[in-house]
Amino acid sequence: METAYYLIVEREVGGRRLRLLDDYATADRLIGDAADYEAGEFSGDWVGGLQLVFDASGRLAAASRIEDLGSLVRAELAARTDWKRSQARRERWASS
Repeated sequence: METAYYLIVEREVGGRRLRLLDDYATADRLIGDAADYEAGEFSGDWVGGLQLVFDASGRLAAASRIEDLGSLVRAELAARTDWKRSQARRERWASS
């Protein structure tokens, strides 16, 4: 069995909003990139994630959405000190 992970991303391309799939070998990498989208490091917005399982012949055996991806992304961002600092600067700027 082989497992693949896909991040669903919306991007503005040529004046149109498109949904694209970014593929990952691990869920951790997907969560890290989703956090990068959330932090504004990549253009576009993540809108969900999928986990696909393929059997030995390469046929799709199972597909499911990644549950609680938003919580996982927020936890990843909270662990990043740079992101925490930028959030603190934004909050200070907004309150002044």
